Amino acid sequence: MENRKLIKSAAVLSMDPRVGNQLDHDILIEGDKIIQVARGIYDTTAEEIDGSSMIAMPGFVDAHHHMWLGALRNTGAAYVMDKQVFDGAKQRALAATFSPDDVYASTLASAINAIDAGITTVLDHANLPGAEHLTANAKALTESGLRTVLAAPANLGKAGLEALRTSLPERISLALASSDPQDSNLDALKAEWELARSLGLRISAQVGMGTPPGDQLSELNKAKLLGPDVMLAHGNTLSDRDINAIKDARAAVVMAPAAEMMQGYGAPTIQRFTDAGLAPGLGIDTELANRGDMFTQMRNAISMQHAMRFDKKLAGSIFADRMMTTRDIIQFVCAYGAEALGLQEHIGTLTPGKQADIILLRQHHINVMPVNDPIGAVVWAMDCSNIDSVMVAGKFLKRNGELLNCDLDRLQQLTTATCQRVLGAPVAA
Repeated sequence: MENRKLIKSAAVLSMDPRVGNQLDHDILIEGDKIIQVARGIYDTTAEEIDGSSMIAMPGFVDAHHHMWLGALRNTGAAYVMDKQVFDGAKQRALAATFSPDDVYASTLASAINAIDAGITTVLDHANLPGAEHLTANAKALTESGLRTVLAAPANLGKAGLEALRTSLPERISLALASSDPQDSNLDALKAEWELARSLGLRISAQVGMGTPPGDQLSELNKAKLLGPDVMLAHGNTLSDRDINAIKDARAAVVMAPAAEMMQGYGAPTIQRFTDAGLAPGLGIDTELANRGDMFTQMRNAISMQHAMRFDKKLAGSIFADRMMTTRDIIQFVCAYGAEALGLQEHIGTLTPGKQADIILLRQHHINVMPVNDPIGAVVWAMDCSNIDSVMVAGKFLKRNGELLNCDLDRLQQLTTATCQRVLGAPVAA
Protein backbone atom coordinates (compact mmCIF):
# COMPACT_ATOMS: atom_id res chain seq x y z
CA MET A 1 0.00 0.00 0.00
CA GLU A 2 2.89 2.41 0.71
CA ASN A 3 3.94 2.22 -2.93
CA ARG A 4 0.51 2.87 -4.46
CA LYS A 5 -1.79 5.84 -3.96
CA LEU A 6 -5.24 6.51 -5.40
CA ILE A 7 -6.68 10.03 -5.50
CA LYS A 8 -10.46 9.59 -5.76
CA SER A 9 -13.19 11.80 -7.23
CA ALA A 10 -11.21 14.99 -7.84
CA ALA A 11 -11.71 17.72 -10.41
CA VAL A 12 -8.68 16.81 -12.51
CA LEU A 13 -6.90 19.52 -14.52
CA SER A 14 -4.46 17.28 -16.38
CA MET A 15 -3.12 19.98 -18.75
CA ASP A 16 -2.75 17.14 -21.27
CA PRO A 17 -5.21 17.50 -24.18
CA ARG A 18 -5.24 13.72 -24.63
CA VAL A 19 -6.28 13.13 -21.01
CA GLY A 20 -8.45 16.24 -20.74
CA ASN A 21 -9.73 18.18 -17.77
CA GLN A 22 -12.38 16.12 -16.02
CA LEU A 23 -14.70 16.25 -13.03
CA ASP A 24 -15.02 13.33 -10.60
CA HIS A 25 -11.91 11.53 -11.85
CA ASP A 26 -9.28 9.40 -10.16
CA ILE A 27 -5.47 9.31 -10.34
CA LEU A 28 -3.57 6.09 -9.65
CA ILE A 29 0.07 6.46 -8.60
CA GLU A 30 2.68 3.76 -8.19
CA GLY A 31 6.03 4.73 -6.71
CA ASP A 32 7.05 8.01 -8.32
CA LYS A 33 4.87 7.74 -11.44
CA ILE A 34 1.30 8.34 -12.55
CA ILE A 35 -0.20 5.04 -13.74
CA GLN A 36 -3.75 5.98 -14.75
CA VAL A 37 -6.15 8.94 -14.88
CA ALA A 38 -9.76 7.87 -15.31
CA ARG A 39 -13.17 7.69 -13.69
CA GLY A 40 -13.97 4.81 -11.35
CA ILE A 41 -10.50 3.34 -10.72
CA TYR A 42 -10.53 0.64 -8.04
CA ASP A 43 -7.39 -0.70 -6.43
CA THR A 44 -7.61 -2.36 -3.02
CA THR A 45 -3.81 -2.35 -2.70
CA ALA A 46 -3.56 1.47 -2.92
CA GLU A 47 -3.81 4.06 -0.18
CA GLU A 48 -7.00 5.97 -0.98
CA ILE A 49 -6.96 9.77 -0.84
CA ASP A 50 -10.27 11.65 -0.84
CA GLY A 51 -10.19 14.21 -3.64
CA SER A 52 -13.93 14.92 -3.74
CA SER A 53 -13.53 18.52 -2.55
CA MET A 54 -10.27 19.09 -4.41
CA ILE A 55 -8.81 20.21 -7.71
CA ALA A 56 -5.95 17.89 -8.68
CA MET A 57 -3.42 19.32 -11.11
CA PRO A 58 0.29 19.26 -11.96
CA GLY A 59 2.52 20.95 -9.42
CA PHE A 60 3.43 24.50 -10.35
CA VAL A 61 6.75 25.12 -12.12
CA ASP A 62 8.72 28.19 -11.02
CA ALA A 63 11.03 28.56 -14.01
CA HIS A 64 13.40 31.24 -12.65
CA HIS A 65 14.24 32.02 -9.02
CA HIS A 66 17.26 33.22 -7.02
CA MET A 67 16.51 31.11 -3.96
CA TRP A 68 19.55 32.34 -2.03
CA LEU A 69 17.71 35.63 -1.48
CA GLY A 70 14.92 33.98 0.53
CA ALA A 71 16.01 35.32 3.92
CA LEU A 72 15.71 38.90 2.63
CA ARG A 73 12.07 38.57 1.62
CA ASN A 74 9.82 41.53 2.36
CA THR A 75 12.72 43.94 2.80
CA GLY A 76 11.31 46.02 -0.03
CA ALA A 77 12.75 47.08 -3.34
CA ALA A 78 14.14 50.46 -2.32
CA TYR A 79 15.95 49.15 0.77
CA VAL A 80 18.00 46.49 -0.99
CA MET A 81 18.42 48.19 -4.36
CA ASP A 82 18.91 51.78 -3.17
CA LYS A 83 16.39 52.79 -5.85
CA GLN A 84 18.55 51.31 -8.61
CA VAL A 85 17.79 48.52 -11.07
CA PHE A 86 18.56 45.23 -9.32
CA ASP A 87 20.55 43.84 -12.23
CA GLY A 88 23.03 40.99 -12.39
CA ALA A 89 25.94 43.13 -11.13
CA LYS A 90 24.02 44.16 -8.02
CA GLN A 91 22.94 40.56 -7.47
CA ARG A 92 26.58 39.41 -7.55
CA ALA A 93 27.64 42.18 -5.15
CA LEU A 94 24.93 41.17 -2.69
CA ALA A 95 25.81 37.47 -3.03
CA ALA A 96 29.39 38.25 -2.00
CA THR A 97 28.10 39.33 1.43
CA PHE A 98 26.49 35.92 2.05
CA SER A 99 28.34 33.13 3.87
CA PRO A 100 27.62 29.49 2.93
CA ASP A 101 25.47 29.25 6.09
CA ASP A 102 23.47 32.26 4.89
CA VAL A 103 22.97 30.63 1.50
CA TYR A 104 21.77 27.42 3.17
CA ALA A 105 19.26 29.24 5.37
CA SER A 106 17.94 31.43 2.56
CA THR A 107 17.65 28.62 0.03
CA LEU A 108 15.89 26.34 2.51
CA ALA A 109 13.42 29.10 3.36
CA SER A 110 12.67 29.66 -0.34
CA ALA A 111 12.32 25.93 -1.00
CA ILE A 112 9.96 25.27 1.92
CA ASN A 113 7.89 28.30 0.96
CA ALA A 114 7.68 26.97 -2.60
CA ILE A 115 6.35 23.64 -1.38
CA ASP A 116 3.80 25.38 0.84
CA ALA A 117 2.64 27.34 -2.23
CA GLY A 118 2.15 24.25 -4.44
CA ILE A 119 5.40 24.64 -6.40
CA THR A 120 6.96 21.26 -7.09
CA THR A 121 9.75 22.27 -9.50
CA VAL A 122 12.08 25.30 -9.46
CA LEU A 123 14.88 26.56 -11.66
CA ASP A 124 17.26 27.96 -9.04
CA HIS A 125 19.55 30.45 -10.79
CA ALA A 126 22.28 30.32 -8.15
CA ASN A 127 24.60 33.13 -9.24
CA LEU A 128 26.80 32.64 -6.18
CA PRO A 129 30.52 33.30 -5.53
CA GLY A 130 32.02 29.83 -5.13
CA ALA A 131 31.94 26.11 -4.48
CA GLU A 132 31.19 26.30 -0.74
CA HIS A 133 28.16 28.50 -1.42
CA LEU A 134 26.89 26.09 -4.09
CA THR A 135 27.39 23.11 -1.77
CA ALA A 136 25.29 24.86 0.89
CA ASN A 137 22.68 25.72 -1.72
CA ALA A 138 22.49 22.10 -2.92
CA LYS A 139 22.26 20.82 0.67
CA ALA A 140 19.18 22.96 1.31
CA LEU A 141 17.51 21.89 -1.93
CA THR A 142 18.22 18.22 -1.19
CA GLU A 143 16.76 18.46 2.32
CA SER A 144 13.62 20.22 1.09
CA GLY A 145 12.49 17.43 -1.25
CA LEU A 146 11.76 19.92 -4.04
CA ARG A 147 12.42 18.98 -7.67
CA THR A 148 15.03 21.43 -8.90
CA VAL A 149 17.13 22.49 -11.84
CA LEU A 150 20.14 23.99 -10.06
CA ALA A 151 21.90 26.48 -12.32
CA ALA A 152 25.48 26.97 -11.10
CA PRO A 153 28.01 29.50 -12.43
CA ALA A 154 30.91 28.72 -14.74
CA ASN A 155 33.41 29.96 -12.15
CA LEU A 156 33.25 26.47 -10.60
CA GLY A 157 35.12 25.16 -13.63
CA LYS A 158 34.56 21.84 -15.35
CA ALA A 159 35.78 19.74 -12.43
CA GLY A 160 33.72 21.74 -9.94
CA LEU A 161 30.55 21.44 -11.99
CA GLU A 162 31.08 17.71 -12.44
CA ALA A 163 31.66 17.25 -8.70
CA LEU A 164 28.52 19.21 -7.87
CA ARG A 165 26.43 17.19 -10.32
CA THR A 166 27.72 13.92 -8.85
CA SER A 167 26.61 15.03 -5.38
CA LEU A 168 23.01 15.77 -6.38
CA PRO A 169 20.08 13.38 -5.91
CA GLU A 170 18.19 12.21 -9.00
CA ARG A 171 15.41 14.80 -8.74
CA ILE A 172 17.94 17.68 -8.86
CA SER A 173 19.56 18.29 -12.24
CA LEU A 174 22.40 20.67 -12.96
CA ALA A 175 22.44 23.58 -15.41
CA LEU A 176 24.74 26.53 -16.05
CA ALA A 177 23.95 29.96 -14.57
CA SER A 178 25.37 32.05 -17.37
CA SER A 179 26.92 35.46 -16.97
CA ASP A 180 24.43 38.10 -18.10
CA PRO A 181 24.91 38.72 -21.85
CA GLN A 182 24.36 42.46 -21.37
CA ASP A 183 27.43 42.57 -19.07
CA SER A 184 29.66 40.13 -21.00
CA ASN A 185 31.49 40.01 -24.29
CA LEU A 186 30.92 37.40 -26.96
CA ASP A 187 34.16 35.50 -26.32
CA ALA A 188 33.49 35.14 -22.59
CA LEU A 189 29.96 33.89 -23.18
CA LYS A 190 31.14 31.50 -25.85
CA ALA A 191 33.63 29.95 -23.40
CA GLU A 192 30.96 29.56 -20.70
CA TRP A 193 28.35 28.10 -23.02
CA GLU A 194 30.83 25.71 -24.63
CA LEU A 195 31.72 24.49 -21.13
CA ALA A 196 28.04 23.87 -20.40
CA ARG A 197 27.53 21.99 -23.65
CA SER A 198 30.63 19.87 -23.10
CA LEU A 199 28.94 18.65 -19.90
CA GLY A 200 25.46 18.34 -21.44
CA LEU A 201 24.04 21.15 -19.27
CA ARG A 202 21.20 23.49 -20.15
CA ILE A 203 22.02 27.20 -19.98
CA SER A 204 20.09 29.70 -17.87
CA ALA A 205 20.70 33.35 -18.74
CA GLN A 206 19.19 36.70 -17.73
CA VAL A 207 18.66 39.23 -20.51
CA GLY A 208 17.13 42.63 -21.21
CA MET A 209 16.99 43.78 -17.58
CA GLY A 210 16.42 47.53 -17.63
CA THR A 211 19.05 48.26 -20.29
CA PRO A 212 18.44 49.86 -23.71
CA PRO A 213 17.95 47.39 -26.57
CA GLY A 214 21.28 46.38 -28.04
CA ASP A 215 20.61 43.39 -30.29
CA GLN A 216 22.74 41.27 -27.96
CA LEU A 217 20.86 38.06 -28.70
CA SER A 218 20.77 38.52 -32.44
CA GLU A 219 24.59 38.73 -32.27
CA LEU A 220 24.69 35.53 -30.21
CA ASN A 221 22.46 33.86 -32.76
CA LYS A 222 24.73 34.95 -35.61
CA ALA A 223 27.58 33.31 -33.70
CA LYS A 224 25.46 30.14 -33.49
CA LEU A 225 25.42 30.21 -29.69
CA LEU A 226 21.68 30.37 -29.11
CA GLY A 227 19.84 27.06 -29.22
CA PRO A 228 17.01 24.99 -27.71
CA ASP A 229 19.16 24.30 -24.63
CA VAL A 230 19.14 28.00 -23.64
CA MET A 231 16.59 29.44 -21.18
CA LEU A 232 16.33 33.24 -21.26
CA ALA A 233 14.71 35.00 -18.31
CA HIS A 234 13.15 38.49 -18.36
CA GLY A 235 13.87 40.10 -21.76
CA ASN A 236 11.98 43.30 -20.95
CA THR A 237 14.13 45.61 -23.08
CA LEU A 238 15.09 43.24 -25.88
CA SER A 239 14.85 44.52 -29.43
CA ASP A 240 12.54 42.97 -32.00
CA ARG A 241 15.61 41.46 -33.65
CA ASP A 242 16.53 39.81 -30.36
CA ILE A 243 13.09 38.29 -29.96
CA ASN A 244 13.18 37.02 -33.54
CA ALA A 245 16.60 35.48 -32.77
CA ILE A 246 15.11 33.65 -29.80
CA LYS A 247 12.37 32.29 -32.02
CA ASP A 248 14.79 31.27 -34.77
CA ALA A 249 17.01 29.44 -32.27
CA ARG A 250 14.02 27.79 -30.53
CA ALA A 251 15.36 28.99 -27.18
CA ALA A 252 13.05 29.06 -24.14
CA VAL A 253 11.78 32.21 -22.46
CA VAL A 254 10.68 32.89 -18.89
CA MET A 255 8.95 35.96 -17.46
CA ALA A 256 8.86 37.10 -13.83
CA PRO A 257 6.25 39.84 -14.14
CA ALA A 258 5.89 40.86 -10.50
CA ALA A 259 9.62 41.11 -9.82
CA GLU A 260 10.36 42.75 -13.18
CA MET A 261 7.94 45.61 -12.51
CA MET A 262 9.29 46.02 -8.97
CA GLN A 263 12.96 45.87 -9.94
CA GLY A 264 12.89 48.38 -12.77
CA TYR A 265 13.46 46.00 -15.68
CA GLY A 266 10.66 47.40 -17.80
CA ALA A 267 7.18 46.25 -18.80
CA PRO A 268 6.77 42.44 -18.79
CA THR A 269 7.12 40.99 -22.26
CA ILE A 270 4.01 38.81 -22.27
CA GLN A 271 2.54 40.25 -25.47
CA ARG A 272 5.79 40.50 -27.39
CA PHE A 273 6.75 36.92 -26.54
CA THR A 274 3.37 35.46 -27.45
CA ASP A 275 3.14 37.55 -30.63
CA ALA A 276 6.43 35.90 -31.68
CA GLY A 277 4.92 32.47 -31.09
CA LEU A 278 6.95 31.82 -27.93
CA ALA A 279 5.49 29.87 -25.01
CA PRO A 280 6.81 31.53 -21.85
CA GLY A 281 7.22 29.95 -18.45
CA LEU A 282 6.73 32.06 -15.32
CA GLY A 283 9.18 32.64 -12.50
CA ILE A 284 9.29 34.38 -9.13
CA ASP A 285 12.85 35.70 -9.54
CA THR A 286 13.18 37.19 -6.03
CA GLU A 287 10.99 37.60 -2.98
CA LEU A 288 12.45 40.97 -1.95
CA ALA A 289 9.11 42.68 -2.60
CA ASN A 290 7.18 39.90 -4.29
CA ARG A 291 5.13 36.96 -3.06
CA GLY A 292 6.83 33.61 -3.54
CA ASP A 293 3.90 31.85 -5.19
CA MET A 294 2.67 31.26 -8.72
CA PHE A 295 -0.84 32.62 -8.12
CA THR A 296 0.72 36.09 -7.92
CA GLN A 297 2.72 35.53 -11.10
CA MET A 298 -0.31 34.28 -13.05
CA ARG A 299 -2.45 37.21 -11.98
CA ASN A 300 0.27 39.73 -12.78
CA ALA A 301 0.77 38.21 -16.23
CA ILE A 302 -2.90 38.08 -17.20
CA SER A 303 -3.66 41.51 -15.71
CA MET A 304 -0.73 43.07 -17.56
CA GLN A 305 -1.81 41.57 -20.87
CA HIS A 306 -5.40 42.68 -20.39
CA ALA A 307 -4.30 46.23 -19.46
CA MET A 308 -2.05 46.50 -22.52
CA ARG A 309 -4.82 45.19 -24.74
CA PHE A 310 -7.38 47.65 -23.35
CA ASP A 311 -4.90 50.53 -23.76
CA LYS A 312 -4.70 49.75 -27.47
CA LYS A 313 -8.47 49.49 -27.73
CA LEU A 314 -9.04 52.78 -25.90
CA ALA A 315 -6.54 54.43 -28.24
CA GLY A 316 -8.75 53.38 -31.14
CA SER A 317 -6.64 50.53 -32.47
CA ILE A 318 -8.57 48.06 -34.56
CA PHE A 319 -5.66 45.66 -34.13
CA ALA A 320 -5.98 45.25 -30.35
CA ASP A 321 -4.51 41.93 -29.23
CA ARG A 322 -6.67 38.94 -28.35
CA MET A 323 -7.42 38.95 -24.65
CA MET A 324 -5.68 36.02 -22.98
CA THR A 325 -7.81 33.59 -21.06
CA THR A 326 -7.18 31.77 -17.81
CA ARG A 327 -6.65 28.63 -19.92
CA ASP A 328 -3.77 30.36 -21.68
CA ILE A 329 -2.15 31.58 -18.47
CA ILE A 330 -2.38 28.37 -16.46
CA GLN A 331 -0.24 26.65 -19.09
CA PHE A 332 2.59 29.06 -18.24
CA VAL A 333 3.01 27.50 -14.78
CA CYS A 334 2.51 23.90 -15.90
CA ALA A 335 3.33 22.63 -19.39
CA TYR A 336 5.21 25.72 -20.63
CA GLY A 337 7.31 25.93 -17.48
CA ALA A 338 8.26 22.26 -17.85
CA GLU A 339 9.21 22.84 -21.50
CA ALA A 340 11.37 25.83 -20.59
CA LEU A 341 13.37 23.61 -18.23
CA GLY A 342 13.59 20.74 -20.71
CA LEU A 343 11.53 18.53 -18.39
CA GLN A 344 8.38 18.16 -20.49
CA GLU A 345 8.83 14.39 -20.76
CA HIS A 346 8.70 14.09 -16.97
CA ILE A 347 6.47 16.82 -15.51
CA GLY A 348 4.01 19.60 -16.44
CA THR A 349 0.94 17.46 -17.15
CA LEU A 350 -0.89 14.65 -15.38
CA THR A 351 -0.03 12.07 -18.01
CA PRO A 352 0.34 8.35 -17.30
CA GLY A 353 4.04 7.54 -17.23
CA LYS A 354 5.12 10.98 -16.00
CA GLN A 355 6.35 11.80 -12.52
CA ALA A 356 3.70 12.06 -9.80
CA ASP A 357 4.25 15.76 -9.06
CA ILE A 358 0.69 16.60 -8.07
CA ILE A 359 -1.04 19.25 -5.98
CA LEU A 360 -4.49 19.16 -4.41
CA LEU A 361 -6.28 22.51 -4.07
CA ARG A 362 -9.25 23.08 -1.77
CA GLN A 363 -12.50 24.01 -3.51
CA HIS A 364 -14.62 24.16 -0.34
CA HIS A 365 -12.97 27.38 0.77
CA ILE A 366 -14.58 30.79 1.21
CA ASN A 367 -12.25 32.54 -1.25
CA VAL A 368 -13.42 30.42 -4.20
CA MET A 369 -16.73 28.76 -3.36
CA PRO A 370 -18.77 28.06 -5.35
CA VAL A 371 -16.23 26.95 -7.95
CA ASN A 372 -18.05 27.61 -11.20
CA ASP A 373 -14.89 27.24 -13.29
CA PRO A 374 -11.94 25.32 -11.78
CA ILE A 375 -9.30 26.92 -14.04
CA GLY A 376 -10.73 30.40 -13.46
CA ALA A 377 -10.66 29.77 -9.72
CA VAL A 378 -7.00 28.73 -9.78
CA VAL A 379 -5.88 31.73 -11.84
CA TRP A 380 -8.07 34.53 -10.48
CA ALA A 381 -8.99 33.65 -6.91
CA MET A 382 -6.89 31.00 -5.18
CA ASP A 383 -3.89 31.57 -2.94
CA CYS A 384 -1.65 29.48 -0.72
CA SER A 385 -4.50 28.81 1.73
CA ASN A 386 -6.06 26.61 -0.95
CA ILE A 387 -3.02 24.31 -1.19
CA ASP A 388 -4.09 21.21 0.71
CA SER A 389 -1.43 18.71 -0.37
CA VAL A 390 1.78 18.68 -2.41
CA MET A 391 3.41 15.57 -3.84
CA VAL A 392 6.81 15.32 -5.56
CA ALA A 393 7.74 12.01 -7.20
CA GLY A 394 4.86 10.32 -5.42
CA LYS A 395 5.94 11.51 -1.96
CA PHE A 396 3.88 13.94 0.12
CA LEU A 397 5.77 17.07 1.19
CA LYS A 398 2.60 18.78 2.39
CA ARG A 399 -0.60 17.01 3.40
CA ASN A 400 -3.94 18.18 4.76
CA GLY A 401 -2.58 21.72 4.88
CA GLU A 402 0.49 20.83 6.95
CA LEU A 403 4.12 20.90 5.84
CA LEU A 404 5.88 17.60 6.53
CA ASN A 405 9.44 17.14 7.82
CA CYS A 406 9.97 20.86 8.36
CA ASP A 407 11.18 22.51 11.58
CA LEU A 408 9.84 26.04 11.20
CA ASP A 409 11.25 27.22 14.54
CA ARG A 410 14.78 26.24 13.43
CA LEU A 411 14.23 27.87 10.04
CA GLN A 412 13.06 31.07 11.73
CA GLN A 413 16.28 31.20 13.78
CA LEU A 414 18.49 30.53 10.76
CA THR A 415 16.88 33.13 8.51
CA THR A 416 16.75 35.79 11.23
CA ALA A 417 20.48 35.32 11.87
CA THR A 418 21.19 35.59 8.13
CA CYS A 419 19.16 38.76 7.76
CA GLN A 420 20.98 40.38 10.68
CA ARG A 421 24.41 39.40 9.32
CA VAL A 422 23.74 40.53 5.76
CA LEU A 423 21.74 43.68 6.43
CA GLY A 424 23.46 44.61 9.72
CA ALA A 425 20.15 45.27 11.48
CA PRO A 426 16.45 44.60 11.03
CA VAL A 427 14.78 46.72 8.37
CA ALA A 428 13.12 49.78 9.90
CA ALA A 429 9.34 49.76 9.99
